[in-house]
Amino acid sequence: LNLKKLKIKKKLNIPALIMAGGKGTRLGPFTNVLPKPLIPIGDKTVIEHIIGKFLTFGIENFYLSINHKAKILKSFFQEFNKNLKINFLEEKKQLGTAGAISFLKNKIKSNFFVINCDIIVDVNLNDLLTFHNKNNFSITVIVAEKNYKIPYGVCKIDSSNNLEKIYEKPKYNFFANTGFYILNKKVIDLIPKNKIFDMTDLVYSAKKKKLKVGVYPIPESAWKDVGQWNEYKKTIEIFK
Repeated sequence: LNLKKLKIKKKLNIPALIMAGGKGTRLGPFTNVLPKPLIPIGDKTVIEHIIGKFLTFGIENFYLSINHKAKILKSFFQEFNKNLKINFLEEKKQLGTAGAISFLKNKIKSNFFVINCDIIVDVNLNDLLTFHNKNNFSITVIVAEKNYKIPYGVCKIDSSNNLEKIYEKPKYNFFANTGFYILNKKVIDLIPKNKIFDMTDLVYSAKKKKLKVGVYPIPESAWKDVGQWNEYKKTIEIFK
């Protein structure tokens, strides 16, 4: 990743945490050899795509949670770029999708980005941060609009197994969690130390504390989930 060739759109002085401690079981047997962040997308690894997006907005302070194949990841970043600041947060055991955030207590001064290591999101980070701050959210969840068509007739049945109606190939629209967030430092206190804790747990805890949780929608085309084979195959075609 050549830092000199990157064109900075807007310099944002906040850190980014990349959650890279998972086993990547959905991409086995690929991830039996490589850690998920190092799967290739075109001529780069997925984590290079993620970091590159942050770098174009002047973000250079990175935290990386690691557990599965941690030594390989550390070796990769030793050769990655000497000018890039990577702080490793090593999980001694699997802590779920949010547990490692607890390691940032007293290290983060304000807002910070959190992103899963197996997604590529095309979003203007400056607009996203402005949205988060303007609405005074403690958590902003970036979601993608998904349209799904069931290729069958769907039957509605009452409690006595009487057919009420048949919906022929219905379409459903919903918003999917992309695995990308902005968090305020105060939510770190909601995360228990050294315990499995998922992002859904954090959202529920925040709402229970009456903290504001917002949603930032993006188009379906702006989100690539490369953590599962069918989406990975589509993505590598795009980056050929």
